[in-house]
Amino acid sequence: MDATLIEAVQRGSVQELQGLLKGGINLSDRDDEGNSLLMIAAAAGQLSAVKMLLDAGSEIEARNRVGMNALLLATAMRHQEIARFLVQRGANVNAADEEGHSPLMIAARTGVAPNVELFLKSGANANAANRWGTTALMQACRSWNISAAKALLDAGADPDANDVLGKRALSYAKEKGVPPPFLVRLLKGESSNQIAGPTAGRTSGGDKPWWKFWEK
Repeated sequence: MDATLIEAVQRGSVQELQGLLKGGINLSDRDDEGNSLLMIAAAAGQLSAVKMLLDAGSEIEARNRVGMNALLLATAMRHQEIARFLVQRGANVNAADEEGHSPLMIAARTGVAPNVELFLKSGANANAANRWGTTALMQACRSWNISAAKALLDAGADPDANDVLGKRALSYAKEKGVPPPFLVRLLKGESSNQIAGPTAGRTSGGDKPWWKFWEK
């Protein structure tokens, strides 16, 4: 793949990319890691370039050498707008890389709760697991992301599922110390109505739900 083309995509240079597209570039061409131009744009956070490349006919589900596609790369790099756009354009929210990581698992691992909610609403399997049996809920619990964990539990994620070592979501929550009591109580099956937050279910932020107590 031509280095000038890669640089134009990474910079998000719309005019330069338009000129190159008019010149008839090969949208199936790959870099040394197997990334297409669309994947490069998604990983770089260049939404305009992503739109242009898709409109020009780039394959949305194309994979690189480790099985990552544009949606997986955008999610890994925490580019929420690009992830949302790719989902709107029909990207498979249950696609997984070679190790079995789905967009939902990656979003939970990176701590981006809005992406977790986006993928769940778009049909992501809340109980999918990678090759080690790790689920998105386990990933969310490992980082103490209560908002993501609650979204997953509401979508049917199983708190009692085991990974290949027999560890459950609560075990992941305990990896870095004593987990937040609200997270523990959620994993034990208590509903939001049963769990009193810092101010009897609501924070000082008005209508903000108790399980987002840490957000300003």
